[in-house]
Amino acid sequence: MPNIGGSAPQGNAVLVFVLGCGGLVSAADNWIVAPILPSISDGLNVSIAQGAMVLTAYMIPYGAMQPVHGYLSERCGRVRLLRWLMLGLALGTIGCALSPSLIWLCAFRFMTGLAAAGMIAVSLALIGDRMPASIRQKYVGRFMGIVFLGQGLSVGFGGLLAKYVSWRIIFIVFAVMAIIVQILFSFLRDSPQGRSRSNFREQIVLTISSKQGRLIYLLSFMTGYLLLGIYSFSGAFLQQKGGLDPSQAGGVLMFFGFASLAAGSSMGWVTRITGTRGIAVIGSVFGLLAAVMLALSNDWRIGLLSIVTLGLGYVFIQSTMATLAFDVGSKGLSSGLVGLGLFGGGGVSSAVGGIILSQYGYETLWCVSGVGTTILIFAMLQSRRLFERTSGPAPADSCIAVNKGIGP
Repeated sequence: MPNIGGSAPQGNAVLVFVLGCGGLVSAADNWIVAPILPSISDGLNVSIAQGAMVLTAYMIPYGAMQPVHGYLSERCGRVRLLRWLMLGLALGTIGCALSPSLIWLCAFRFMTGLAAAGMIAVSLALIGDRMPASIRQKYVGRFMGIVFLGQGLSVGFGGLLAKYVSWRIIFIVFAVMAIIVQILFSFLRDSPQGRSRSNFREQIVLTISSKQGRLIYLLSFMTGYLLLGIYSFSGAFLQQKGGLDPSQAGGVLMFFGFASLAAGSSMGWVTRITGTRGIAVIGSVFGLLAAVMLALSNDWRIGLLSIVTLGLGYVFIQSTMATLAFDVGSKGLSSGLVGLGLFGGGGVSSAVGGIILSQYGYETLWCVSGVGTTILIFAMLQSRRLFERTSGPAPADSCIAVNKGIGP
């Protein structure tokens, strides 16, 4: 059986594509419930408020387990864990399609969230293992672009399929996709890199005690809170203020995925022009522009431009933070903590943004987002030392391995 990713640069590109397919399924499965929630509620004869338990059942394990899966990949091997996670995602998604009640659906969404949580963090760690530092950001960008293309497509087509077919069919489609990716994963091979026998607490302490690490995770949280927060309320805004129906709004939101793919594909040459800090600042500026455009106009065409700008900005920042995290500590755990910061920030933003929206309306919500993204720009500009490339000490996982007498 051939080994994917065996030669560079063709092998690198194929490896990132295969990992990206896994991340695409994970991201699509993550975001699909929001646009089909009304159909699920009708099908299970529950209210929208009751049906929203499905979102919580997925997001809690999805956010909390990312660092755990990153750590586990250090112990049992990245590829081996990815195969088990994709199998769990496939089985959980099949269970969702067959669920006879809300309780069963929540249980299977919890199972799916547990598995999906590790797909992106472990894949990023594998890219960090296989790619030299000089080209990591390029391939991390490509990977994240493919991942968020899945998010955009799921939002765009999910509501349409639920309207004309069935929400259960959507889960069956995702299960089939997961099985196909599982077959592709069988061609991947683990390498001795990334293996460690250190305990979880030891790695957490080493990672969090790093000033660089704390800054990366703080900036990741701010990015998730601000940019994912803007995205979370854009669909409702386009429907309530822009006059679009759900399928039209989904079509506009789908361009977030297209923009993410474009941003990820261009990471290499843009970074060469702007530098690492420059591309993070540009991403923050794009976030500000998205908030300003939504605050100034409810025209759907301006909304579309805002969504495209938001997708570009998010991937520029997220890919940069994920790449920087490789040098903080163990790649798996650090990647997981970045993911926890991003999606944790997005979750907090959804809760706080809902309060702002109910009390003051969309105009205030977008103005608050604009102020927040302005602060993010200044934070990026002031974090000069974070973006400086230095040789530095060896990553923490390697240090731990050496200290314990374990070869690299």
